[in-house]
Amino acid sequence: MTETLIHDLSLQTADSNGCSPFRTADIFCAVIDNFGDAGVCWRLAKRLRDLGLLVRLITDRPDVLSQLVPTIRERVAAGAAESCAEGIAVLDETHFAALAAPQAADLIVETFACRLPENYERAIARRLEAREADPAADPRVPFYFNLDYLSAEAWVEDYHNIWGLHPTLPLKKLWFFPGFTDRTGGVLIEDDYLVREAAFLSQRADFLKGLACNPEHETLFFFAYPKNAVEAFAAGLLARKRPMNVLAAPGEAGDRLEKAIAAAGGTGAHLNVRRPGFFPQADFDKLLWASDILAIRGEDSFVRAQLAGKPILWATYPTEDHGHRIKLDAWLERLASVFACEADHALFARANREWLEGDLTPETLGHFLDAAPAFAQAARRWRETLFTRGDLARRMIARAQSGENG
Repeated sequence: MTETLIHDLSLQTADSNGCSPFRTADIFCAVIDNFGDAGVCWRLAKRLRDLGLLVRLITDRPDVLSQLVPTIRERVAAGAAESCAEGIAVLDETHFAALAAPQAADLIVETFACRLPENYERAIARRLEAREADPAADPRVPFYFNLDYLSAEAWVEDYHNIWGLHPTLPLKKLWFFPGFTDRTGGVLIEDDYLVREAAFLSQRADFLKGLACNPEHETLFFFAYPKNAVEAFAAGLLARKRPMNVLAAPGEAGDRLEKAIAAAGGTGAHLNVRRPGFFPQADFDKLLWASDILAIRGEDSFVRAQLAGKPILWATYPTEDHGHRIKLDAWLERLASVFACEADHALFARANREWLEGDLTPETLGHFLDAAPAFAQAARRWRETLFTRGDLARRMIARAQSGENG
């Protein structure tokens, strides 16, 4: 895709696939939680593309995104201002903000309360002025979303689907929250998710063998923050004395887990620690589908783990105001209804809280792992509630189609 085609949306056409009158979408992403923010935005970009829109993703950290999307890695490493992957234009925000006259898309998605570049705000103003002068020339009014972070907290329902005024433009923006209830936007789910999952499960044994794992053994995927109590986690695995494949994600936490288990020597022989390397986002689900238990972090990985229907130990992104504790507790409370008995939910909640706080004991981890089959049944019930509520991207488009008062 040439520079002109990326910048000039009027030169591009697309099959609206039921998304009329919206043809184009711009997503703005400021990366804070490293792969989490970039991962959510890239997944949203792909969903909007699949629903028939031409999509540009403008980000301040194309280098982070390139780790999830290998096909743009070379151009990003070379300092290119623009890349294209899977039909989506990826633009470096610094270069984009310097453009004299960018075009504003039909759908504008400001993610996680990042600010739009000033030149883009002027582009929106020009489009509004042109429409006011000649409504027939462009009947579409840009629809502006502020897509916020995922949370299970009750207050999200009150702030979801609420209009706010732009500080300088005669344009409203709609606060839209992902979530787990009917009064939120749901989560991102591909139309073919279950088909892809079923196809993979028929090949799961070969996938694990390719990672030098025994498919007959329990498999744990480990993806944590460095501040989590990694060594205590390792002690719990070592104490359990049951054969297990441990797929440790790249990064400091995975390095420390591998080191702690290796230091145990022969006493850790029942643990087969493998380092599968960095999987691009398109293949990440395979690690989750192949595993029986997931120690997961962040937002995008967290959602994918729930869709996989597996027992989860979740490390929320740590914040100084301890908001991560509130987010975890809210999610645990939502989950209570899918557990067959209160004791199972209490153990699940205790293990997750201790893991988050750095207090997870080997005994608690052992109990959690032993109860994994019961937790898996609850996790499958929970994922059914997510599928029932539908896909976030479809809900966004439906909301935009319904208009300002929809």
